[in-house]
Amino acid sequence: MDDRFVPLFVFASNVELFGTFPECKSFVQNDIRLGEIVELPDDRGFAVVLGVGLLVFSTNLSVLLSRFAAEGPFTHIVLAGICGAYPGRGLNIGDVVRVESERVGDLGVVERDGSFTPWNRVSGSSVQVYESSPLRGVPASLERLKAVSGLTVNCCTGTSAMAAERVLNFDVDVESMEGAACFSVCRAFGMPCLEIRAVSNFASDRDKASWRISEALAALQSLVNSF
Repeated sequence: MDDRFVPLFVFASNVELFGTFPECKSFVQNDIRLGEIVELPDDRGFAVVLGVGLLVFSTNLSVLLSRFAAEGPFTHIVLAGICGAYPGRGLNIGDVVRVESERVGDLGVVERDGSFTPWNRVSGSSVQVYESSPLRGVPASLERLKAVSGLTVNCCTGTSAMAAERVLNFDVDVESMEGAACFSVCRAFGMPCLEIRAVSNFASDRDKASWRISEALAALQSLVNSF
């Protein structure tokens, strides 16, 4: 069993990549193209930007792993970025968490009264849960992170009522736009993966003035510097 840890950090956006690894700006002149792998300095692994949202992220990750999964230079996928925390779940802005499981939060139907019914209730099936890989060979600083459950959505929460409905339907802690896609694709390719996120805002009434993206990315940078 290969217990090496050579990470490929996958990001949804250049903002998240450069916020986590600002040293990349010294050798990357412009935004990194989607799917273009860059080698991080000092043998810290590799990084790539795959796009925002379930569809583009899963498509680009599938293409990447079809090329590299068998003989790639990396041993683990680490999905990294920012997230929103649902109110009342014991999280604060700036917290860095490890997302252990993901559910898809906007697959379903909107009823005539405006309420949302998840697809599992429409179909009579159980909620599909996508899970992180076992933490074999990963740095201790990742193991020590608070473990949370995540909701993956293509439409971010914008009201407190939507936040409450999503927590009620899925019993989750944080919201992002790619986690379930990453876990699902990596499982299909047999690639170990995990997800780390820094809380930049609360997923509730949309208020961009309260977002703390820079602070969240600084916290994420501090974590990856501990590897």
